[in-house]
Order: sequence, then C-alpha cells, then structure tokens
Amino acid sequence: MKKIFVGIVLICCNTFAGASIDTITKILSTSSFMWYQYWSISNIFALILFLVFLIFNGGIKKHLILKKRSNYLIPVLRGILFIPIPILIFFSLRYLPLNIYTSILITMPFFIFIFSKILQKEKINFIHWLIILLGFIGALLVIKPDLNAINVYMILIFAMPILGGILNVVVSKYSDKATALGYSFYFFFPITLISTILFLFDPIIPSNRELLLLFFSGLFFIIITITWTAAFHIAGKHSSIISPFIYTQIVWASIFGGIFFGESLDIIAIFGLILIIASGTITIIFTPK
Repeated sequence: MKKIFVGIVLICCNTFAGASIDTITKILSTSSFMWYQYWSISNIFALILFLVFLIFNGGIKKHLILKKRSNYLIPVLRGILFIPIPILIFFSLRYLPLNIYTSILITMPFFIFIFSKILQKEKINFIHWLIILLGFIGALLVIKPDLNAINVYMILIFAMPILGGILNVVVSKYSDKATALGYSFYFFFPITLISTILFLFDPIIPSNRELLLLFFSGLFFIIITITWTAAFHIAGKHSSIISPFIYTQIVWASIFGGIFFGESLDIIAIFGLILIIASGTITIIFTPK
C-alpha cells in the first residue's frame, strides 16, 4: 500500500510538471522555433540536470551501466519508440486548441488499463473501470472540447496516449531490467540525440526570455520522465490503480490556463474538477490493503 501511495504522489507531481511543460511548449511552438531546436536546447538542460542528479543518487555507473547486455533492449527500444511523441506534441500544440489536445491526452488511463490487462494479467474489476469513466467525464466537463476544430493533428496525437500506455506498462512488467532512473535516461536520451544532431545543422540563438523558458522546459521534462517512470516502476502489477490520478493534470492545466491565457472556469468546469477529485478519492478508498 505504501508503494501505491508513493506512486500516486509521483503521478500528481508528474501531471503538475506535464501541465507546466505543455504551457511552455504552447508559448514557444508559435514562435520561430523548429521542433528539434526546441527539444535539443531544453533537453540538453535536462540531460545536464539529470546527470548531476544521478551523481547524488547512487552514481552514473549504478543506473546507466546495466547488469546484462540483454537488459538494454527494452529501455533503449522504449526510448526509440518515444521519439515521435515530442514531435507530435510540438506540432499539435501549435495547431490544436489546448482543450482538444488535453482531451486526447487524458484517454491514456483507458489504454493503461487495457495493456495492464493484456501484458500483466491484472485483475481490473468493474469499480476501477467506473472510476476511470468518472474521471474522464469530469475532464470533459472541464475542457469542453470543440469538435469543430478536428484536424489531422487530432488524429495523429492519439499515438501519444496509446503508445504511452504501452511504454509505461512495459516499465511495470520489466522493472527488473533497469532502475527507474536508468529507464528514465534511456527514455529521453534518443530524442535528445536526434534533436541535437539536427540542431547542429540548423542552429538558433534564443532570446534571454526564450532561454529561460527552455531551461524550465528541460527541468519539467526531466521531472516528468523521472516521476512517471518511477511511479510505474514501483507500482508493478498495480499500475491500473495509480492511473486515475493522471486526470489531475486537468486541475493543473485549468490553473495555468487562468494564469497565462486568461481562461476561466464556469460552474460546469468546477463540477468536472469535483468529479476528477472524487475519482482519485474513490480509488484510494477501494484499493485493497
């Protein structure tokens, strides 16, 4: 039960960082940045911070040098499969309304449930499906997506929750292959490497304001990677229990939307937030000791 609680806290920290990086990406994606320029600079910051973090948490050798050669396969393959996702995020936030993007993102708990059932043979009862549905309805009431804004990016971005569901259940299933920090490094290193190589052929000099935003983007990206991976790494065969807390990103996104984009919450949206909080509370109550 203690591990599940830690996993829930990590997911909530992750969704806060996720809403933060979405806000920054939304701001910078409408500027002159290309996706590789954005992710290379921000991820280099992230990589430096991560390596410093590793030094104070058992060292680089402990987490990045795996016991067997075969152990590298899943962490590295997971990172390679992740490469299209940041690119899709960058372009989707440029061409999609934030509420549409978020409404697609929050379908991930459904896919985590499905892949947990397939890959880990988790016993997912009716109450957990009901909790997921409750949180999803609450999220829709908050974001109220405009279906008239449907375009090709809306279809493509569905790759994120589907692939994300698979990749995170894989961490739970194969947690013995690497530490959570090892999985985290091999998760974001491939996209950082590809972006940096392309950046060298088409560099850009950001302004001081943009550089500051890129630094915080890198910081939040590493927080996202570590908390998300660690949550599913320790959850093991109970990944479906922590999944409803992904909906807390709607809470953070609503707050940031009000602060940075002047968005306000009406009575329906407030009711939706209550449903989201209720879905998380019910999860805790009905989780077996």
